[in-house]
Amino acid sequence: MVAMLMLDGAKFWVRGCGIIAVEQNGIALGLWLGRCKPLPFFALVHGTVYIGRVMLRVVASVSAGQAKQYYTQGLSREDYYSEGQEVIGQWQGLGAERLGLSGRVDQRSFDALADNLKPGSDESLTPRTKENRRVGYDFNFHCPKSVSVVYEQNRDERIFGAFKMSVTETMRELEADMKTRVRVRGENSDRNTGNLVWAEFHHFTARPVKGIPDPHLHAHCFAFNATWDGVEQRWKAGEFGDLKRDAPYYEAAFHARFAKRLAEIGYGVERTEKGWEIAGVSQTILDKFSLRTKQIEALAAERGITSAKEKDMLAALSRENKRHGITREQLREIWNGRLTADEKNALVSIKAGSPKIEVNSVTAKRAMDYAIAHHY
Repeated sequence: MVAMLMLDGAKFWVRGCGIIAVEQNGIALGLWLGRCKPLPFFALVHGTVYIGRVMLRVVASVSAGQAKQYYTQGLSREDYYSEGQEVIGQWQGLGAERLGLSGRVDQRSFDALADNLKPGSDESLTPRTKENRRVGYDFNFHCPKSVSVVYEQNRDERIFGAFKMSVTETMRELEADMKTRVRVRGENSDRNTGNLVWAEFHHFTARPVKGIPDPHLHAHCFAFNATWDGVEQRWKAGEFGDLKRDAPYYEAAFHARFAKRLAEIGYGVERTEKGWEIAGVSQTILDKFSLRTKQIEALAAERGITSAKEKDMLAALSRENKRHGITREQLREIWNGRLTADEKNALVSIKAGSPKIEVNSVTAKRAMDYAIAHHY
């Protein structure tokens, strides 16, 4: 269970014996130390605290039709694709196992869950199927830009493996905190269920700008609004309020896991103003592959928009349609053409070898003392 505390306008998320994440003014200060077993993310960024804007977006789907359309036009399609090309999703979660769902996500089962039906039958899953109900929630996990660029340029599949493991482990931790409402015999409380059903999709590009997307490794984990209540022995709607509230914690947990894994396979990890990046990737290179961000910032400046929430809305409204008929290899040729010879050599030289950072344990007290001394 994650507890949230307020101190001088800052939010502290605490699990077990350690401070997990801190947020102030929309900035997440990640101090993830795990379940009473300190993990050394503190050391991974050279003795400083991970700082970054909260990037774990949680988006609700408010109707079955919307969820089904999202599957066909969003989750199962990359931002580039040739005819017939499809992104393969994977069923995840203890709830999925209970329903007999495993391996590749199929549209029939996805649509059945969207209609609140048990896959493979006409039987309702949860007791109530209301019109315009909350069908599910899409949890988005995003990589720092340098990770996407190095992955596409050097094609080190260990990066992708580290990303997938970090996403899945974080979702498993989120799943353990899942609850449902209890409203029987006059009771009015929430009960932990610890299970979810989600479809996990990995994408490799951002939305296109003038027809061409930038590299952007990210994941969509679409969690359906259903959880098995072992006490009442039935499926019920989930209580997602705490999970959404604690998004800064899960975001910090994901980045802690991911940065640690990259360091373990030999990549340097360095702190930046807004988060962290793979060491050795210049800002000039990052700018060349951040066209969508530049586009949104320019539109926001024109309209006088400064808040992150309004920029998210602007991004949704200004999306180009996904491009047909282009392959990933063709995209890589286009991306390669943006780089100078020196930049190409610099990226090629960023090869993973022995671990770059010596990992030392960090106590919860030390993490809190550092955060308060340096940020409050």
